[in-house]
Amino acid sequence: MTMANAGQLSPELEILLVRLRDRFVPRQCYNVFADTMANFEARRRVEIAEGLNPEARGIAVIGNSGSGKSEGVGHYLKKNETLSLLTEDCEAADAASFVVPSPASLKKVGYSCLEGLGYPLSRDRSAGIIWGLVQGHLSELGVMFLHLDEAQDLYSSQSEREMFAVVNTLKSMLQNKRWPVSIILSGLPDLLTLLNLDPQLGRRFIPISFSQLDVIEDGRNVRSLIGQYSRAANLELEAELQSDDFIARLIHSAANEFGILVELITGAIEFCFRGDEPRLTKQHFVAEFRRRTGCVNDLNPFVRGDYSAIDPKLLLPDRRDVSAQTGAPQKRGRQK
Repeated sequence: MTMANAGQLSPELEILLVRLRDRFVPRQCYNVFADTMANFEARRRVEIAEGLNPEARGIAVIGNSGSGKSEGVGHYLKKNETLSLLTEDCEAADAASFVVPSPASLKKVGYSCLEGLGYPLSRDRSAGIIWGLVQGHLSELGVMFLHLDEAQDLYSSQSEREMFAVVNTLKSMLQNKRWPVSIILSGLPDLLTLLNLDPQLGRRFIPISFSQLDVIEDGRNVRSLIGQYSRAANLELEAELQSDDFIARLIHSAANEFGILVELITGAIEFCFRGDEPRLTKQHFVAEFRRRTGCVNDLNPFVRGDYSAIDPKLLLPDRRDVSAQTGAPQKRGRQK
């Protein structure tokens, strides 16, 4: 089955599919992040009530692309009932969230933050002045938490001088005597290199890893997740989708990343909807992986016997990609 020959969805099914994609599933790492944020918030509110401004601490949320780290932080900031997130029409907020521009210089990130805070600059200023303005506007708006997503770009392709300027800027915001701000950095593992440049900065951050899925440790939860999504979609579930073999194939197909795994499940459900079928089957996952990568069946982890040799992150993979990993001779002949 392909999208080209699949049927159109009714408005009701389109709405259901959107809701399934918007569905948030917390992992244990998310719960750790949420608990840490709640503790930070409770302590900061007491400090403000007492007129105290001790040094703040930060959180570094680390994970590979597709791990769900950005979605997790974003979900917490948007859905938390006690924490208000800055929007364009806000005169005050508890938290502000921005994506680090790439390529990221200290000045460029500062400009981006000022624009997000509602105070764009019309002329060039030094990085020190820009970040002083950022700090002042955060204080004016009452922002306790500043979230910077894709924060690994603060480290990537930077000179040593620029990296230490970033380190000192982050420390100064945490240590500000008038209004210390807790910084939440979310990014790829390269971010840890930046935080480890200066032990004084590193000890001020709590690291939280959105780690990869493991078949043994996470298999039961993944099996349960498929059941939850199928019930939410009002679909029956093919028994094979609960087997150990299928769960292992699904986790591998997602490159062991939770966010990608959820995308595979919702994508398979969409194929099921478009085929007007009452039961979610392995073939729907075969079709979804083929759609995502453009692979032939022989390079589809839901079809191939020795699926572990397939790199699920490759687009339009070639049999040579598998042969190079296994040392197996290349098959000749026409691909089906």
